[in-house]
Amino acid sequence: MSTRILLVEDNPADAGLIERILARSEQRCTVACVRYVADTVPILDAGEADLILLDLRRPDSIGLEGFHRLRAQAPDVPIIILTAVRDVDTAREAVRNGAQDYLVKGQLDENLLLHAVRYAAERHALHHELQEMSLRDPLTGLYNRRGFRLLAEQSLRLAKRNGRESVLLLADVDKLKSINDVHGHPTGDQALCAVARAFTSAMRDSDIVARLSGDEFTALAVEASPPGVPSLVSRLRERLADEGKSFKRSVILSVSIGIAPFDPKAAPTLDELIEAADRDMYREKAEGKHPEQVRLSDVGDGA
Repeated sequence: MSTRILLVEDNPADAGLIERILARSEQRCTVACVRYVADTVPILDAGEADLILLDLRRPDSIGLEGFHRLRAQAPDVPIIILTAVRDVDTAREAVRNGAQDYLVKGQLDENLLLHAVRYAAERHALHHELQEMSLRDPLTGLYNRRGFRLLAEQSLRLAKRNGRESVLLLADVDKLKSINDVHGHPTGDQALCAVARAFTSAMRDSDIVARLSGDEFTALAVEASPPGVPSLVSRLRERLADEGKSFKRSVILSVSIGIAPFDPKAAPTLDELIEAADRDMYREKAEGKHPEQVRLSDVGDGA
């Protein structure tokens, strides 16, 4: 698969040199060249660029203006700055603000350009991977507390602005400590992963699912309304039951669920929603209701 490079350059000589170098390289690059920062919009909106080569001196932008416009429009696309010697300080400022590298025009050769293109993509991918790792729970692959808070707060802001309802679910795996003590931690981990898979398959792609702590899961059903909650919980029960079929020896896993609706007019905070769902969940526990009971199975040698 070739790397799609978007070159923002209006000097025909410089653009031609770069295109010739990339065309004869072994890195399999395709180049789309535009003169103005504004011309990048349809290409970036269509997701047709893997890397941007940006000449800082554009007729429609001054200094770092074009760089900041591209970063705002396509934050996941790495940018290499092309600069004249007199603008090196500005190029370095761009790197401090998130550009992957800069190259000085007039000092450009094949090795420098190809090295910059190759390593810019690799560094950007590594940075993205590290960011993802810091937002993910390593056991289940769901978002962790930090990742959930970042995404859920953004989603609630949009819901308030658009006047749309949402629903927060908070689930607690009952007696997980007993499962770990009796059957071993590998079995407990298997149970947690089963709950995570059930949540993921029961919710929509637009919903936000997370593991907040050891036995606590949450999901923000985006633009869902309270009348739809019973069918959502029913679907979650079905997914949990499906997960249980792949195990061998039985373990009862009981999941209590608390629910808190988001009313865009009242616009409760995320913390207020979590507290409300937590109260609802423990009310269910106190009343001895566990409608989400499902028989999972012990695995491994800990039983």
